[in-house]
Amino acid sequence: DVRCQSAAELCADLKRLKRDTTSGSREVVASASPHGFSRSWLAAGALLIVVCAGIAFWAMASPGPPRVTSTTQLTRDGIPKFGAVTDGSRLFITERTSNSWVVQASTSGGETSPIPTSFTNVVAADISTDHTQLLISTFFGTDPEAQFWSLPLPSGAPRRLGSLLGHYPSWSPNGRHLLFARGSDLFVANADGSEPRKLITVQQSLACIRESPDGKRIRFTITAPDQTSAAIWEIRSDGTGLHPVLPGWHNPPQEFCGNWTPDGRYYLFRVVGSQFDIWALREPAGLFRWRVPQRFQLTSGPMSFLAETVSPDGKKIFADGTQGRGELVRYDSKSRQFVPYLSGISAGELDYTRDGKWVTYIVYPEGTLWRSRADGSERLQLTDASAIAALPRWSPDGSQLTYASTRRGSPLKVLVVSSQGGSPQELLPSDQGEIDPSWSPDGKKVAFGANPDVHLGIRIVELATHQVTTVPGSEDFFSPRWSPDARYIVALTADSKKIMLFDFTKRQWSVWIDEPGAIGFPNWSGDGKFLYYDTNFDQHSTFRRVRVGETRSELVADLQSLRRYSAWPVFGWSGLAPDGSALFTRDLSSDEIYALDLDLP
Repeated sequence: DVRCQSAAELCADLKRLKRDTTSGSREVVASASPHGFSRSWLAAGALLIVVCAGIAFWAMASPGPPRVTSTTQLTRDGIPKFGAVTDGSRLFITERTSNSWVVQASTSGGETSPIPTSFTNVVAADISTDHTQLLISTFFGTDPEAQFWSLPLPSGAPRRLGSLLGHYPSWSPNGRHLLFARGSDLFVANADGSEPRKLITVQQSLACIRESPDGKRIRFTITAPDQTSAAIWEIRSDGTGLHPVLPGWHNPPQEFCGNWTPDGRYYLFRVVGSQFDIWALREPAGLFRWRVPQRFQLTSGPMSFLAETVSPDGKKIFADGTQGRGELVRYDSKSRQFVPYLSGISAGELDYTRDGKWVTYIVYPEGTLWRSRADGSERLQLTDASAIAALPRWSPDGSQLTYASTRRGSPLKVLVVSSQGGSPQELLPSDQGEIDPSWSPDGKKVAFGANPDVHLGIRIVELATHQVTTVPGSEDFFSPRWSPDARYIVALTADSKKIMLFDFTKRQWSVWIDEPGAIGFPNWSGDGKFLYYDTNFDQHSTFRRVRVGETRSELVADLQSLRRYSAWPVFGWSGLAPDGSALFTRDLSSDEIYALDLDLP
C-alpha cells in the first residue's frame, strides 16, 4: 500500500524494510513461533511489492524526446538532388537536370565528383551492408519500371540483378535479400536478383520499401494513384499482417517514406504539409514492450526535406533540403542565351490572350494563379495558397480561364474562373482526376486529360450542356492541345515518347512525332502552322518544333545549360511568348545535402 513519490522516499522505505526484515530474521532464529514466521512473510511480501513497483516504474518511464542538435550544409554545387545513401564516410547522391546521374561527396562536406556509368539516367537506391556495392536503378523517359544493377565501389563494371523490372529497390540489412515494387506488387528476391517471389499486392502504388534491422518487418509507403495521400504501412517479413503504422493521425494520411535507425529504436519519416518535415517514431520498448509508439517532430520549415538517410552509427541524418525559387526566362535566338522575362519573376506556365495583351501564370513555389497585362502591370491574384494551381488557359474571348487545381487529399480538378476574379467553379462535378484543359477555338468546348497518375484518356465537355465524350482511341494518351483552326488535337502517349495527332475530319489518330527522349509540353504556334515541344531524360535536352504536314522536327534551342524549375504537378514547364520565342523557368532553388546531428535518447 506504500506509494513512493520520489527516489528519496523509495530509498527511505527500502532502508526501513531492510531494518525490519533483519530484525524479523533474528526473531525467527531465536524462536520458531507462528508470529515470527508471519512477520518474516510480511516483510518478504512488502519487499516483493517494492521491487515490482520499481520494475513497473522502470518499464513505463519514458526517456526525453529526440531532437536535432545542429545542422550543417555539406554540398554547394547548386544542382537539384534526388536523395542520397551513405557508407558513413561518403555520400552517394543522385542529381538531376534533363537526365539523372550519381555523384559522391564526403560526409564532412566538400566538392562532389561524378561516378561515371554508361547509363543515360541512373538513381542511387541503396548501399550493401559491407559498403562495397551500390544498388542503382536505370530508366528511360517516363517508364514507371526500371532495371536494377549492382555497381562496385570505388569502381568497376555494373552487374545486372537478374532480369528484374520495378521501382524503389532496397537490400535487406543482412544483405541476403532484395526488396522492390512493381506496380502495386511487393516482391522479395535474392540479393543478386534471382528467385523473385511476390509477397503482397496492395490496391495503390508502392514506394520507399525498407526492412527492419532485426529482419522481422517490412515498411513501405502506399500512395493514392492521384498523389493526394500517402500512408506508411507494415507487414511481417513473410508477407502477413498488413496494417497501417500511424492509423488515423491525418485524414487523409500524409506520411511519406522512412528509414530505421541502425539499432531499430527509431523510424524516421516525412510528413507532408506546407513543406516536408522530418519526424521520428520511437518504437515500442520496455521489458514487455509496454510502451506505445511515440512520434516527435524533428524539423519545422522553412526548408523542405525531400529525402533522408541515416548514418551507420545512427547519430546523423543526411537529408536533401530545398527551398524553391524560379526565374522566368526567354530564349534569345540571336545571342543564344536565356534572358530574364517579365523581370525574371518566379513563375511559369504562361498563357496569353489571342491579342497578346494579357497573360496568366503560376507563381512558384506557392502555386497560385495570377493574371496581368503583358507588360506585368495590373496584376491580380486569382487563387490563394490553400490549393495548388497549374496549366492555366485563356478562353478565346479572354473573359475566363481554365486551370487544374488540387488541395492536399483531393484529386486534380479542372476549374473555371473569371479573369476579373471571383470564386472558381469546377468544370465537372465528379471525383475523377482532370488536368491539361484546352479550349476549343470557338470557346464552346474544353478538352482535358484524365489525371495520368490514375488513368488516361482525352475527354471533351460541352460547356452549355456539360455533356462529356471521350475522343475515340485516346485511352492511352494525355496532355491534349487543340489546334487554332479546330481541325486537330495533339496528345502524348503514356510513355511520353510519341506525339499523336487526332484529325477531326478523319476521326482517327496517327503518329506524328516519334523521336528519342521524353516529349513534354506541346504548344501550337499562334497561326497553327507549327507545334513546339521539349525533350528530356536523354543525353541531349532540346526545345524543338515541327511544321504541320511534316514528320521531322527542327531544333529551336539547346537546353543542356538550362536548369529548369520542377515541382508537382507540372515538372519542367516550357511555353511560347506572343512573338514565338521559347519560355522556360530557370531553377534558382536552394537544393543541397545537409547533416542533421541527432540526440536519440
